[in-house]
Amino acid sequence: MIDQDKGVQHPDLSVILTAHDETLVCGPTMRAAEVAIATARDAGFTVEPIIVLDAATPDTKAWFHQPALDGWQRIELEERDLGRARNTAIRRSSGAFIAFLDADDLISENWLSEAARLLAEARAAGEKRIVHPELNWLFDGGSSVYFNPDQDDPLFTPWYFYAMNYYDSMCMAPREVHETIAYAGRDIPNGLSYQDWQFSVETMAAGWRHVSARDTVIFKRRRDSSLVTESQGRKAVVRALEPMAIDRISELGAPFDRTPLDKPGAMSRLTSWTKSAFAPTGDQSVDAPHYGPVLAERIEYAKTRAQRDAARDTKGYERVAKNFDYAYYLSKYPDLARARKIDPVGHFMRMGVAENRQPLQYFSNRHYLARHPEAAEDPAGPLHHYLAKGKSRGLIAAPFARFEELAAIIGRTPQEALDLIQSRYDDIRGRLERGRLGEVVNRAAAFEPLISGTWPDALGLRIPPFHGDIVVSRVAAIHALCNAADLARAKAVICVNRPRWGGARRMEGHIAHALTNLHRAEDLVVIGTDGSGDLPEGRLPAGVRYVDFAALVAPLTGDEAQRVLVQFLRALRPDVVFNVNSRLMWQALSTYGRAMKASFRMVGCLFCNEQTVLGHSTGYPLTQVYRHFETLHAIATDSHDLADELVSRHLIPPASASKIRVLSAPVDAALPVASRPEPRSDRRPQVFWSGRFDAQKRVDLVYAIAEACPDVDFRMWGEVVMGSARALPASRPDNIIHEGKYESFGDLPLHEADAWLYTAAWDGVPSILLEVAMTGLPLFGTDVGGTGEVLQEELTGVVPRGADAPAYVEALRRILSDPEDARQRALQLRDRLTATRTSSAYESAVADLIN
Repeated sequence: MIDQDKGVQHPDLSVILTAHDETLVCGPTMRAAEVAIATARDAGFTVEPIIVLDAATPDTKAWFHQPALDGWQRIELEERDLGRARNTAIRRSSGAFIAFLDADDLISENWLSEAARLLAEARAAGEKRIVHPELNWLFDGGSSVYFNPDQDDPLFTPWYFYAMNYYDSMCMAPREVHETIAYAGRDIPNGLSYQDWQFSVETMAAGWRHVSARDTVIFKRRRDSSLVTESQGRKAVVRALEPMAIDRISELGAPFDRTPLDKPGAMSRLTSWTKSAFAPTGDQSVDAPHYGPVLAERIEYAKTRAQRDAARDTKGYERVAKNFDYAYYLSKYPDLARARKIDPVGHFMRMGVAENRQPLQYFSNRHYLARHPEAAEDPAGPLHHYLAKGKSRGLIAAPFARFEELAAIIGRTPQEALDLIQSRYDDIRGRLERGRLGEVVNRAAAFEPLISGTWPDALGLRIPPFHGDIVVSRVAAIHALCNAADLARAKAVICVNRPRWGGARRMEGHIAHALTNLHRAEDLVVIGTDGSGDLPEGRLPAGVRYVDFAALVAPLTGDEAQRVLVQFLRALRPDVVFNVNSRLMWQALSTYGRAMKASFRMVGCLFCNEQTVLGHSTGYPLTQVYRHFETLHAIATDSHDLADELVSRHLIPPASASKIRVLSAPVDAALPVASRPEPRSDRRPQVFWSGRFDAQKRVDLVYAIAEACPDVDFRMWGEVVMGSARALPASRPDNIIHEGKYESFGDLPLHEADAWLYTAAWDGVPSILLEVAMTGLPLFGTDVGGTGEVLQEELTGVVPRGADAPAYVEALRRILSDPEDARQRALQLRDRLTATRTSSAYESAVADLIN
């Protein structure tokens, strides 16, 4: 290529190999690279080979300076970062096209020539193209083979980028791509890495089209320690990129014509595209499949000479055998390959179903039976049921729990999606076994025999976005979550554990109402992460979006659910995220906290410590504060008691203690004062109680108080939430009445109550106490944790923590002995709280906290 302005001859292609601490492992790499370079030169391209030694070890420098490699230009750098090293190397290279190679990887002999040819054709046509090998072949420390689809492939969806990266950095691109979009540096200590992932997204967003070169392969060595394994080990994620925002992701990549196949002409259009794009090439009549004669012979033995299996007498055996993939089954399950005399089909019919072994790449017994339980009644097994009945009826047997959802995401029916996947698989596998593709694999294996060890995995080829069951679930989950959030960004997010019962606003409700005075209601999203269900009406302001994460992410759990939550939060692009008792969010902080901190501010909201069933202290204030204090922007408590406890326990200095803020929940002064019970000579006093029937709320103590007051009725509203019914005392006093669960505090017959009892072994500032205080009902209860901020001396019946039933009985008798005085003191409490716990004060505290 000639620079017309300067009259300087530049090479067509710069091949840049980066090395840091590799020596002997590079031998196969360099031998394969030099053959690929020679092939490109034979095709008429001029090539500039460059070795980049970035902060290389002495041994690495010595190895790459051997005379055998003098045909390569050597560049020594001290960037200590792969992305920055690549950027510097590009500036010091001169090729029109740039191809990268890592020192421990290999390329197929046709990769450079085929990619350069595609780029030259694209340049002549004025098209912006980046080329990738058709297959990524992982070997050595880990093994798998996956397909790199064209960006215009009907299987492509940008939603996959939330779960995985389509394209490896071992690509070939025009120089101008790198001159405008540099590789990002990695930041693994903060959980940010995957420069190739970021490069794929940023270039695609800039209008560059990603395509793959047919019959070419990059062989990726998985060593014990590498950037990829280090990133995976530390649970790193790609940076939060603007093109991956919730309202931008669907635009990533130019639209593809996804005309439904039932429209006239659609199927013929797809068929002709498939044929032209995947026309067979290479020698299809080789004597033995490229995966080798040993497996070929084992398959032949299994078909003709294997020990006769009792399953042969089962009606349907021949149908199963005719459709059985012997090569796939024996490759996937080496124990059966070693058991030479076993008939694989008979084994599958007798034992394989129970052991969840797959007879075909896209048939799963477990998933098929889950979708169609009636298949279990077929004597020949679920595969026979599918072949005899299910296939003609369009039943789906794909090994992905959320297959139908991902099919819809790519704009296809499940059957259409399965046909597309199967056509890709059949074509690529055919070329691997008998065509040019398998030939270049074996030529590379001549340089590095370990490559051949991945052949069994190659027969289980992975085709994105249907990469695997977990990945499919992650893509489907993030798509469902984003749609549940109306594909719109959020200014603030509140993560809650579950939709807690009761009509009170609780902390999530108070924060939500405060935030709607800072932003529009539509700018706020509340996410239920741990338990599914609908939030009670009135908990959130109208217009606030609620996303039932727990329902939409199933069946993912653990780290997989955490990853989806993190990606969803970053897709929403909030300024701040509040965690109100979300267990999943606390767990995600341990893994992804620093990466999230780089994207938004986080506020941990705490109420009180908890206790184990054996009475030992636990809970988020004890287990999470010391772990995440530096990561969190702020910590909000509902009581001064807990805030003081945190500062005291951890000896937090004043400058840092300002990070801990108290959000004193506002009272609802609009709640009416309850009328007094009508006096009747036969009327029994009524004491109300409400709460969870769990250990924290001391239901046993309520029963003991009732037993000591047989002349008083105790009416209890609530249900078991965190424990079991066995947590309730064995026998219930006759004067205890279980009223069930209420939807709204205003539904309670407060005009019938004489007093309200509150019991707890530990607590913050319960919403129910603030509600009762507004009714003018006399209160008596446990002074523990934050309850003392409502149960104030001289205005309520305050019972010390740890007191037994007699102390509560004494407080109740004082109320019942002088109900007029008790009511007056209750109204004074109401006045005091309405003056201090105001919505405006709460809103100011929230605004101050997040700013």
